[in-house]
Amino acid sequence: MFIYDKPIETEKDDFLSRKRFSQHLGKALLDWKEKESLVIAIYGEWGSGKSSVINLANEYIEDTQNDDKPTIIGFNPWGFSEEKNLSTHFFNEIAKELEIKHGSSKDQKIAEKLKLYSKLLSLAPQKETLNILSSKVLLGLGLIGISSSQIIQWLEISANWIKYTFFGIGLVLFLMGLFKDFLLGLSDFFQQKYLVNKKSVTELKNEIKKELLDRNKKIVIVIDDIDRLNQSEIKQIFRLIRINADFPNTIYLLAFDRKIVEQNLEEQIGVSGKDYLNKIVQVHFNVPFAKPSKISTFLFKELDRILSILPESAQKYFGQDEPYWANIYHSGFKDFFKNIRDVKRFASSLEFNISQMYQGKIMEVNPIDFIAIEAIRIFAPDFYSFIRDKSALFTSTDRNDRSSRDNNPRKDEIEKALNALPSEIKKSVLELLKRLFPQVDGIFQYGYSTHGHEWQSSWSNNLRVCATNNFDSYFTLIPGGDEEELSQFEIEEILSKTNSAEDFEKIIREYIEKMKIRKVLQRIQDFTGDQTRISQDNAKNVVKALFNISDDLPEEKVGMWDFGIDMDLMRIIYQLLKRESDKSKNFEILKEAIPQSKGLFGPIQKVSLESSRKEKGKDSDEFVVPEDKIEELQKLCLKKIKEKSTDDLLKHKNLLYILYRWKEWDKEEKWKEFIKEVTDDDAKLLLFTTKFISETKSQTIGDYGVKITKKLNYKSLNNFINLEDAKTKLEETKKQDNELYKSNKESIDLFLDNFDKKDNGDLD
Repeated sequence: MFIYDKPIETEKDDFLSRKRFSQHLGKALLDWKEKESLVIAIYGEWGSGKSSVINLANEYIEDTQNDDKPTIIGFNPWGFSEEKNLSTHFFNEIAKELEIKHGSSKDQKIAEKLKLYSKLLSLAPQKETLNILSSKVLLGLGLIGISSSQIIQWLEISANWIKYTFFGIGLVLFLMGLFKDFLLGLSDFFQQKYLVNKKSVTELKNEIKKELLDRNKKIVIVIDDIDRLNQSEIKQIFRLIRINADFPNTIYLLAFDRKIVEQNLEEQIGVSGKDYLNKIVQVHFNVPFAKPSKISTFLFKELDRILSILPESAQKYFGQDEPYWANIYHSGFKDFFKNIRDVKRFASSLEFNISQMYQGKIMEVNPIDFIAIEAIRIFAPDFYSFIRDKSALFTSTDRNDRSSRDNNPRKDEIEKALNALPSEIKKSVLELLKRLFPQVDGIFQYGYSTHGHEWQSSWSNNLRVCATNNFDSYFTLIPGGDEEELSQFEIEEILSKTNSAEDFEKIIREYIEKMKIRKVLQRIQDFTGDQTRISQDNAKNVVKALFNISDDLPEEKVGMWDFGIDMDLMRIIYQLLKRESDKSKNFEILKEAIPQSKGLFGPIQKVSLESSRKEKGKDSDEFVVPEDKIEELQKLCLKKIKEKSTDDLLKHKNLLYILYRWKEWDKEEKWKEFIKEVTDDDAKLLLFTTKFISETKSQTIGDYGVKITKKLNYKSLNNFINLEDAKTKLEETKKQDNELYKSNKESIDLFLDNFDKKDNGDLD
């Protein structure tokens, strides 16, 4: 799943056609016959392929049938970053490589001397150390009566005696709290000096130079990743090369980003970094330019590979008749990729994340949008976080605030975040945003979204990130944006059941139990206009199933402007039937569905909505059935009502709505028989009156709690029963103080206590 972001090692992996250049470099190294040392530098930005060029050159050299071909030794200082003395590691690594690669006695001898050389370099007191400690050391030695002339004489005494003597001095000074570590270091220095026959560092270096000269074979020392070091380490590396650039038969091959190194050298040593490099580097060249077309080809190769693991449903978004991918690609996406490393880094991340965004054969996101959002995450991470935290800023289709293009708070907030981006990607991100979010495009062009709420359904259907209900999925990497939300897999499964009324009802009821039915009904509305998803033949199955569950819907209403879950159900039925131009076919669907329906409220509400259009004189185009057939549908609903027992009707949560339609449509006034049966029974009467009680919630400024007030609608109740008679019956029940009153005390008291206020206008 992850792509190794490492340099290529063989020419078979040479995607950027650097083989010829690299072999030319390898040949040049082979052809260098001079004894003097040579310092070569390869310049290139991070990810431009410097290491790959070196590897290909090395491969060319190693494959050459030549006994005199150079010994190639690699040293990566980044592996020793934060270490105190890079020079020690440098010579130790060269010594180890010589021992490993060549077992000849000459190389063994050179390796041993290089180790001693590195040891002496590390143990010799550094100039900075001496400057700081010299006065204190002399003071400490003076305290125990040791003169500087005596120190000089010690240099001719045996090393072991020196070590013990200095250890004794160190112990004394330790007791005094002074310089133990420093003096013990000096004692080690003298012992190492003794081991190399009391030769100085310069003498030992000269011996190594002679050994290298006699070796008569080049050593190529490759130093890579210099630009990844901190300032002090960069200075150490170039100081090391400068001091030891006189080793014969030695070629230093360096690789780094010139701009980074020059800047760090200038800040560290206070001179021109360019001039400093020119004094050390004798030959330099740049990594060959990678044509954008090559990078694009590699990018497409990786995208094709990733898309191949996705469900077949993902492929439709990239069809030749779909220009959206081309628009995204050329709007800024392609500009993020400067080198192969950029592509590899992006591809690894994309493959991991997008592989979470499908279930079975179903994509949870639009793969094109996901690819674009992922590019922003990788190359502009701070702006990605800004998008993630500002959903409304990017997805809102509100047109109420039509500010001008030059004076728009929404535009200003986005621009402020864009201005924090590096200049080289700012334009690319903006152009990509305009494609991903049409709302943003309108804001930047006109000062307001040119796409209204009516676009949300289409965007949602296409899984676009600009759809409000899809947005979170792209950032949480959870289908639906939240485990409590509805995933695209679930929606597709629901839609697949529409070819059977029974199967569709069954799966819908599952979501009633999961308490996600409201989300289901809202999402289905995104597909009612698409006959490929819900065919005209399957529309009748959906109508039947929705009628069947209509009495079992939970009471979900969010805010005063929410019309309720039952209206979501009605919208689905209306939108499906509205597609049919032959209204008589819709009539046949309803005529068949109403008598068979397990639910009562759904059929009555649907017919009521059609009836109200007729009463209001609406244009005939708004009807889904012929106007002259509405009365016949009303009669079918009345028949269903009359088939219900009084007890069943009294238990129905939508009794009032049903009762008003009954009274409105029933010319025989059979509803009065139901009312008489209710009023003749005190328990039923009490239950009936509770149907007219409503609750209101209020909150005073500064309060955390919500006050709930119950209110009885006497005016509406009076449409069905005599209020005075009801009052008399309930007063008698209260007087008896029986079990009926005790179990319904709150409702009875509410009716009686407010009865006298019913005509004051204070109560309905």
